Amino acid sequence: MVGGGTGAGMVGLMFTRRLLHAATTVARSPALTLATSGGPAPSGARSSLNLRLDPDLDAAAKAREALERLEVERGVLQDMNLLVTELVTNSVRHADAAAHEPVHVEVSVAGDHVFVAVEDGGSGFKPKPRSAHSPRDSGWGLHLVERLSSRWGVTSGGRTRVWLELSRGGRAEAA
Repeated sequence: MVGGGTGAGMVGLMFTRRLLHAATTVARSPALTLATSGGPAPSGARSSLNLRLDPDLDAAAKAREALERLEVERGVLQDMNLLVTELVTNSVRHADAAAHEPVHVEVSVAGDHVFVAVEDGGSGFKPKPRSAHSPRDSGWGLHLVERLSSRWGVTSGGRTRVWLELSRGGRAEAA
C-alpha cells in the first residue's frame, strides 16, 4: 500500500470492504438515461445523461462508455473521459459512504459548455491544492479538474457532489 500510516491503512480497508461487497452483489447495469434533442449534431444541440453506478471497479469504465453516446467535440470528450474517470474513481475509493451507496454522474451539453457532476454518499471533503510535498503518484484528480475546467466546486450536505464546467470553445473537431 502506498503512503503507509494509519490514515492510509483505514482508506485501504474501507476500499477493500467496498470491493468485497461489490464482488458479492449481483452485477447490474447502470441506470442510464440519455436524452438528445435535434438531429445529427446541429449547432446548439443538447445532450444529457444521468447514470447511477454501483461503487465498484467497473464504475469509471461504465461512465466512459456512456459518455461516448454524447454529441460533443472529440477534444471535449477526451477531457470529460479523463475528469469523469478521476471523479468516479475518487468516489469509489475515498467516499466514506456505505458500500451499497451508488455513484451518480450527470452530464449536460448545451451551447458553449458542458456541465458535469459526480455525486456519492460521502460526507464531503475540503479540496487541497497540490504542493511541492504532495505525493507524485497520486492526488492528481482534482488538480486536473482545476486545470481543465472553466469552473468547478464541491458541495456537501448528506452527499458529496463535485461539479465542473468545460468550455466547448475552440474544440471544432466533432466526435
